[in-house]
Amino acid sequence: MKSNPAPRIASIDALRGIAILAMLFVNDIAGVDGAPAWMKHISPSDADGMTFADIVFPAFLFIVGMSISLALGRRIERRESPGKIWKHILFRTFSLLFIGVYMVNVESHADPGILNPHVWALLMYVGVIMAWNAPLRGREQKKTAILAMKISGALLLMILVLLYRGNGAQGLIQMRVPWWGILGLIGWAYLVGCSAYLPLRRQWPALIGVMTLLYGVYMVIEVVFYGVLWITPWSNFGIILCSHGAIVISGVILGIIIMPDTSLKTHNQRMRWGLFYGLGLASAAFLLHSFDDIHRIFTINKNLATPSWGLWCSAIMVWCWLVVYWLIDVKGWKGWAVVLKPAGRNALFAYILAPLIYSIFSLLEATPRGSGFYSRLGSGYSSGLWRSLVFAFAVTWLTGGLSRIGIKLKL
Repeated sequence: MKSNPAPRIASIDALRGIAILAMLFVNDIAGVDGAPAWMKHISPSDADGMTFADIVFPAFLFIVGMSISLALGRRIERRESPGKIWKHILFRTFSLLFIGVYMVNVESHADPGILNPHVWALLMYVGVIMAWNAPLRGREQKKTAILAMKISGALLLMILVLLYRGNGAQGLIQMRVPWWGILGLIGWAYLVGCSAYLPLRRQWPALIGVMTLLYGVYMVIEVVFYGVLWITPWSNFGIILCSHGAIVISGVILGIIIMPDTSLKTHNQRMRWGLFYGLGLASAAFLLHSFDDIHRIFTINKNLATPSWGLWCSAIMVWCWLVVYWLIDVKGWKGWAVVLKPAGRNALFAYILAPLIYSIFSLLEATPRGSGFYSRLGSGYSSGLWRSLVFAFAVTWLTGGLSRIGIKLKL
């Protein structure tokens, strides 16, 4: 067994691929009759506790944080100017917010409208793919053709704004921001993580202080200002910036530790540090949750994004990384993760591809000869479980296949 880590941490791609697979499965099993409660989000939504499904979203936030350490670290090593780095950060944040708002409006599209809601959704996802498609490296592609595709995608998205008709909305532009969507929430948290990482760089003790401060600010907002400020699902920045941002920073801290030039040079050192880091996060979560009878901010709840929930999820992700790191980077057992690698490296496309396929299914079911076969598979738990598993792996496989022919999103 090699004692020194390889320059590229393969376990991060695998961990991201596992998160994508879990997300695809959780989203699909939610529509299956008779699925056990632990496979769905906790009910009622304000209950004290969490299920497997409640860990998927913070898993993405945590992995975003790990990626920040590595991606921005490489940009700094290349001596990119601060202006160029911030241009990249702001463009990525804007892109996530932009796509997130479009996806949220799919949920409230009026039926009937100018366009069938499923047609509108399908065209929207096609527009996103065209506008943010990244050409494959090493292939000769004319810059004019690439630019034309991106402009066409942007124009399509602009036209779809005019064609959108929302339930209860009026006016020429009827798209709204009821909330930012999953991608939008990730975008805000990404911005917080980058803002903390750039000035502090490798100073992980200071980043632990920032994470603690963010959780503290969240609690102040929830206790002192809730009901006083205009807190809505899109403006509750205690959740959006503080709590979600703290989860990203917890991932940033782990990312710093596993960078190639970290002070922890051996696998054993990294795994020992990760073990104690996870224990520290879990201990803090357990301590905060012991005060759950005082106020709801001490409960474990995804919708409220409570600190106990964020800390527990971060601890779980640290331990999941330890297992994957040991299997892939230490033992070298990489074969099992081959199917996960494409989705791990093209996560945004996998996330968009699933609802795009659902839109196609819905359109086929609405035709005169539509059978509703996919929906019927979800009418029972046994068939629905297999449906969700096959769908999750199929989208992961399809993501890899389309990536190889040049369909890959890059923000």
